[in-house]
Amino acid sequence: MEDPQQSPSILEYELCTLIPQFHSSPSASSGKVSISCVQAIGEKLQISFFINFDTLTGQNIYLGCSNGSLQRYVLEESADGTFQYSLASEFMLSTRASIDSIQLAPTLSKAIVLSKDQIFFLSLPTLELIPPEVMRTIPQALGFAINETPAAQEPVRLIVLKRASIGFYDLGNKTRFLKVEVRIASLAARQAGSSLCFADTENYNILNIATSSNLAVHPISIVETWKILPIVEVSKENEYLIVACTGTSDDHAKVYCMALFISGTGEPTRNPMELEQPDAICVDKELVISLHTVHSSTKDISIVQVRAIGESKTFQTIHPPPSGEDRVRLLSLARSGFAAPVNSRQDKLLMTTIPLFESLTTRKSLPRSSQDGKDGFEEPAGSGLTPPPTPTPSASNGSVRQRNHPRNRSNSRGQSVQPSSSSRALPSAHILLATSQAVHALLPSTLISQVEGLLNQGKVNDAAALLSKSYAKNAKNEALTSDFRYLNQRIGICYLHQTAFEAAGNAFFRGDMDPRWLIGLWTEWRELATRLSFGAAGDTSEPIHIEIFSGLEKELTTLKGLTIQQIVTDSIVTNYSPHLGTPNALSTAGKELESTLRWSAREMLVKYLRKYRTKRSYLESPTGIYADKTINKIVDTVSVMLYASTEDSEELQELRLLVDESPFLDIEDVKDVLITNHHIASIARVYEKKNDRAALLDLYIKLADGILKDESISDPVERIKMLLASSNDWKSLQKHCLWLLKRDSESALGLLISSEAKRPRTSPEDILLLAQIHEVDPGSSLRFLEYLVLQKRIQEASLHTQLVFRHLDGILYDLEDPEVVKEQAKLGQEYASLVNDESEGSEPMSFPWYLAFKTQDSEHKKARLKLDMMLQGSTIYDLEAVQRKIRLTTREVKSLLSLEVAILEAKACNHKVALSILVNDLHDFVSAEAYCALGGGRVITPKLAAAIGDRLGLPEWAALVLDLDSSSGSATPGAVAVLRRHGSGHGSGANTPLQRQAGPEGAKAVELTKMLLEVYMGTGESRAKEASMLLNAQAANFSDEETSELFFEVSAAAGAMIEESTDATSPPDVTQSGGDEGVDEPNEPSTSYGARKEWASTEHKIPALGSKEKELPHPPSTDERTDIAT
Repeated sequence: MEDPQQSPSILEYELCTLIPQFHSSPSASSGKVSISCVQAIGEKLQISFFINFDTLTGQNIYLGCSNGSLQRYVLEESADGTFQYSLASEFMLSTRASIDSIQLAPTLSKAIVLSKDQIFFLSLPTLELIPPEVMRTIPQALGFAINETPAAQEPVRLIVLKRASIGFYDLGNKTRFLKVEVRIASLAARQAGSSLCFADTENYNILNIATSSNLAVHPISIVETWKILPIVEVSKENEYLIVACTGTSDDHAKVYCMALFISGTGEPTRNPMELEQPDAICVDKELVISLHTVHSSTKDISIVQVRAIGESKTFQTIHPPPSGEDRVRLLSLARSGFAAPVNSRQDKLLMTTIPLFESLTTRKSLPRSSQDGKDGFEEPAGSGLTPPPTPTPSASNGSVRQRNHPRNRSNSRGQSVQPSSSSRALPSAHILLATSQAVHALLPSTLISQVEGLLNQGKVNDAAALLSKSYAKNAKNEALTSDFRYLNQRIGICYLHQTAFEAAGNAFFRGDMDPRWLIGLWTEWRELATRLSFGAAGDTSEPIHIEIFSGLEKELTTLKGLTIQQIVTDSIVTNYSPHLGTPNALSTAGKELESTLRWSAREMLVKYLRKYRTKRSYLESPTGIYADKTINKIVDTVSVMLYASTEDSEELQELRLLVDESPFLDIEDVKDVLITNHHIASIARVYEKKNDRAALLDLYIKLADGILKDESISDPVERIKMLLASSNDWKSLQKHCLWLLKRDSESALGLLISSEAKRPRTSPEDILLLAQIHEVDPGSSLRFLEYLVLQKRIQEASLHTQLVFRHLDGILYDLEDPEVVKEQAKLGQEYASLVNDESEGSEPMSFPWYLAFKTQDSEHKKARLKLDMMLQGSTIYDLEAVQRKIRLTTREVKSLLSLEVAILEAKACNHKVALSILVNDLHDFVSAEAYCALGGGRVITPKLAAAIGDRLGLPEWAALVLDLDSSSGSATPGAVAVLRRHGSGHGSGANTPLQRQAGPEGAKAVELTKMLLEVYMGTGESRAKEASMLLNAQAANFSDEETSELFFEVSAAAGAMIEESTDATSPPDVTQSGGDEGVDEPNEPSTSYGARKEWASTEHKIPALGSKEKELPHPPSTDERTDIAT
């Protein structure tokens, strides 16, 4: 792979000092010793190449000194992790004269040294003189050349330049003379391949080594007025660079030359290059480096010029650092390269750790002065700017420089690959420069050095453009990934301080900047990041260290103590002060600019976090910062908070998507800000996804109560009902249904009732729940009470009593209205009139039937029917308490509640009182006779209850009566059989007697019938018709003797009652025995005994005993009356 730093489009050189002061030999003469020649080579050690990992030579530098000393310097690593060349060995030639030239033959591990016209052979790397019997010294040598571009396995050929000839030798374990010397005088020579380029006194020549043929190629000087020393260099295999003089300036201060490239056959290969006379020249790949001396009146200085091959224009001029009066005297090419102990790039790209924000506990424990500008939060292992784990900090200043940490080689942004610990990343160089006392190297400048050079000049845009151009050409070069990341972060920091926030955000993203650095620029987000990093407790006292590039340590240490507000204010003051005010008193224009810049900074953060999330979503296997859960959680949390207060539709859409889909977001971290900005729907969706019904219910309840607001949720109550309908948590259901009662009692009760299917409640639980419902909504408690009694059929006396009283209280409350009282009184009068006006053949009806089906529907009517069926059907309510309640009402109210009083008396087995109320107060003869037929106790018959349930929509209430009948079989089946006959002329069965049933049921019916006759006859002639009809209906069921006996017993009883009433004008009230105290019984009108006797003997003829003829009228039979009543 081509080394990208060698690309001419970006290549420049930096001067690097290899040996700042060479070691003077103790055996040197008293004169000043200087460097006379220099060369470098390595031993094929495994070392990290500057750009890519490869085998690199060049860890040894060899110096030839003016006193004949040879010194070897070896690259070593110091204790602090830096590298430097140190003197390893030294050898003094016997000549003790200046060493003129050194050439290294690494394949032979030998050094060829020229000193005082003698060529010596020394072993590498120890610099030990090879014994003469192995390789003898070659005398009378003016110079020498070896093949600088040998092919593989090609022997090393040594060409020795003598005063009048050129000698050829083959080097191996011994020196072998090849052939007869060529008689040619030569001043300079270089060998490349099978040819030799040398210069005589006039021309540059090409010598074919194989044939010894010689070709003059070009004159050394094309002007006769000026001569220069010839310069010959090998540019590449079978190609030479020669320098020819083309003229001088008028004052001869400048000598103009031309650099020519010729092949091994003497033909030109490239465009000539114009330049001033160089002191030395060499070719480093595609660049020509020349050393020049600039003369001045004060002192001469040295410069180095760099040109591209074939171009005369200098694109870089290097000024070596002055060293007193010394200047660069030597320029040498180390073709195999050597390692430059420059750690700048390595240092910058090594990872170090610094505390970002310390924990809350640490901050609280520190003095106030030590907290300024310091915040911290934990970074889990493997996160930060790069993925390697964060080592435990050990330095007291909180920064750990990992000098012994190998450079991370990244193969993708956010991912790194580490080389072996034995490798070191040092740049390679090929050009050596030497003054009299020091050795330098021309190090190809890196992208980092070029970009940072522009940044140091304040040319941030130029630096960004250079980086962009380089990235476009080397985007796929994984070896430069860390360089690009480092430089982008560096450029982003520069843009940030210039308040060019958009450009800063783009650079930070390209550099994979840990987003916590940007988030920490806002105080509120810094606190959030701290909390999320340390957890809710934040109880660690150790600050969390975050990995950064070492080259950014200073910048980021400064940055972490700043806020966006400070950066904006400092920029305004720096650039516009005093025009826009001072930091503490900005003008109106200054405040507007400040607001604009702060908004721009906010947009920078929003866009950066958006790009971060987008990239994270596209990575199949996220690594580095993108795989760090803590960082991702901070990013998503801050993103939600940024979007929460916006009105931008796109950002709101991102907010919804982020809240719905982020696996890193904890809704509790952003709940408050979402609530503040009315994004309740987003919270609800998260709770729905998590199936957190309790949280959802709490959210919707607050919406319904107006505590929270979100226009997108139009009907929170409906959502609450849906949640409760599918809830299996009966405690939660019960709790929230109590809340729902105030808003939708029907639904609340429905949910409470339907929940029984999932988890039946016990009676104590029902009673407690009923009390809770009553506290919230008494009306709903009544409906729930009805459910418990009527549907769930709880047999709790307290519940039945409560239900009776609730309906009784409601009826009494209605009767406080004079209009209702008037209406109910009218109802009774209309029924009585209807009974008195019944024509022959018309169907009589009971008062309950009339009330249920012949009166106008109303709530009062429905409540009364419910009460009546409850009083009739229930057997466990507190009868005495209900009677007591009614007794305490007014006479008028009691008269309007005659039906209910009759039912209560019947339940109390006060049959005669019940019959008296039915006959005298209600004029309900149908119900009275049915009462007797059914064996007593039933004012509301099962058939009537069933009809009311079906036709008036009260089936649950009717079931009370029906269940009572079914539970006891038939209360009085015998009585029903006795009285159920078709004795009227309305059916085919008229006058067909039914078989009287024996047993207690039949006796009970006869007893009740006697009571009813007593009630009829006790009222005098007003009930004579009803008595006659009853007797006539019973005649077929009794013997003549029983009938006569029944008649006379009833008559005697009625007579006795009449005798007791002596005052015809004002008869006293007759109180039936067995009635409750305070109950007003019906008044019988005063009738003389004679009148009754006359009625009995004349108007209503009683058949003779034993006679089968029935001369009494034929009213509807009791059986038919019973059917009508039911």
